[in-house]
Amino acid sequence: MINQQLYWVKKVENDQMKLFVKLLITAIVLALLIPFTFLKGKDGKPLMSIDKLKAPDLAMPDLPGRTGITGSNKKDIIYQWRDASGELNFSTSPPPEGIEYTAKGYDPNANLIQSIAVKHEEPEKTPQDPQIQKPVEIGNPYSPQNVEKLINDAQNVQNLLNDRMKQQEALMGR
Repeated sequence: MINQQLYWVKKVENDQMKLFVKLLITAIVLALLIPFTFLKGKDGKPLMSIDKLKAPDLAMPDLPGRTGITGSNKKDIIYQWRDASGELNFSTSPPPEGIEYTAKGYDPNANLIQSIAVKHEEPEKTPQDPQIQKPVEIGNPYSPQNVEKLINDAQNVQNLLNDRMKQQEALMGR
C-alpha cells in the first residue's frame, strides 16, 4: 500500500516537473519572438525583423591616402595620439582633425615574441661502481620511553571515551 502511494507521489512530481520544463521552454520561445511580432515601433512596424539581422563588421576601417603604412592588410592599423589633457590614446580610427598622431601597421598573424632556443642537456653519466654501497642505518627514531608514553596516552584517551559513553547512556536511561 505504501509503495503504491510512493509510486503515485513520484509520478505526480515527475509530471509536474515535465510541465514546468515545457512552460519554461514556451516562455523562452515567446520572449524571443515578441520583438519580431508584437512589439511595434512608432511607425507601426515590428521593432526587429529577421532581414535586418546581420553579424557586426569587425574589420578595421579603410584608410584612403595612407598607403605608406605597412601591415598584412590596410585595416591592420593602430593610431596613437595625446589628447588635450595629455592622456595617451590608442584607436583603430584616426583622431579628430588637427591632432598630431602616429599610425602603426601590424600583422595579426605574426609572432611578436621570438621563441627561445632551449638547450637539451644530456644527463651526466657516472661511472658504474662495481662495489654496491650499503645504505647508512639511521636507527629507530623512537625511544622505548616515548613509545611507552604513547601507549599510556592512547589508553587514557580510550578510558576517557568509555567514561563519556557511560555518562551519555545514563542520561538516555539505558
